[in-house]
Amino acid sequence: MRTLTRSRLVFGCLSILLMLVVSVPHAYTQVTPTAPDDNQPVPVQPTANTHFAGYKPVKANGAMIPPGASPKTGPPQGTTATEGPLRPNLNRVCSAFSGSPAGIATVAEGQLIEDWATGKLWFYNTSTKSCSLILTPPKGGSGKGYWGLAVRKSLVALINFNLQGMWTCNWDSTSLTCKNRSAFIHLPGSFCASMPAGYCNPDGIAFDPSNNLWYEDAVNGVEVELTSVSTGSGAVGTVYSYGAPVIGIAIDSSSNHWVVDASCSGDVFENGNLLVQTGGDFNAVSISTSNPSHSAHLYGTVANQCGNYPFPFVGDISDAIILPSPYSSGSDEMPGISTLLYFTDINFGRVWLTTDKA
Repeated sequence: MRTLTRSRLVFGCLSILLMLVVSVPHAYTQVTPTAPDDNQPVPVQPTANTHFAGYKPVKANGAMIPPGASPKTGPPQGTTATEGPLRPNLNRVCSAFSGSPAGIATVAEGQLIEDWATGKLWFYNTSTKSCSLILTPPKGGSGKGYWGLAVRKSLVALINFNLQGMWTCNWDSTSLTCKNRSAFIHLPGSFCASMPAGYCNPDGIAFDPSNNLWYEDAVNGVEVELTSVSTGSGAVGTVYSYGAPVIGIAIDSSSNHWVVDASCSGDVFENGNLLVQTGGDFNAVSISTSNPSHSAHLYGTVANQCGNYPFPFVGDISDAIILPSPYSSGSDEMPGISTLLYFTDINFGRVWLTTDKA
């Protein structure tokens, strides 16, 4: 009898525990989208020759280097895009920004933004929703032509194609500013003179896991490695020739290089190999997990100077999906997109946040 009572007691306890396990919903673990730019996972590869919705070839071939990305094509092309009504999942940020926002990169506290015309460094604080100027370029580094900005841990680099060089600083997450500003670092003159155009045209940039900085040169069609950037050197390492107007680059944590060009075929490369042709002339590329699956995808800004699409937009290259765009027609220059899908508008002087809800 005692044994049976003990058994019933044990059985009753087990039953109650089982009921608790079954009745209490399993806790949902929210996956935080990857934020800082320096440790992006390997993205999902796009499918072969996928176009975005609405593709109608107008200029299927040829290079469409944005005017704002080359000293030979002049300043940004002006406000040729038509803005549509604000759409859901699209927000305008940095309303206080004065200038032409170009490169943009994510730090844990917000977004770092460079000014195309001056090289000034701005910070958008995602907590206070405010944008402020935090640093000006060093002597010799002020002037038009800033297109690319990259972050590796605390090291921030801003590059200028017109001045053929860059400057760096160190992001301080406590004071929310950038310290230890370097002198302006010129690219080697003899190297730039050896380029097909006779000069360097550094555009999109990204750090690799070894702290080397890589840039894309849309005019000369090359990808260039710069070593010892953290110590103030612009020494040239490896150079890859694409034969295409490569303009944007993202490097994942496994050191894979994802490159896009500004041609009307909209080429996307992985480690120098052509993956897809989207038909959209790109300005920039990034890797982000800010999507429903939380898997790493490639995202690019399509300027639409070729006219193959109804309007400029940010596209999920991995899924061939167009994200909410502020435009309803025309073309634009969008030099930067970050890992959290903030992107810049050089012609209207705005910074936007779009969302992948597909």
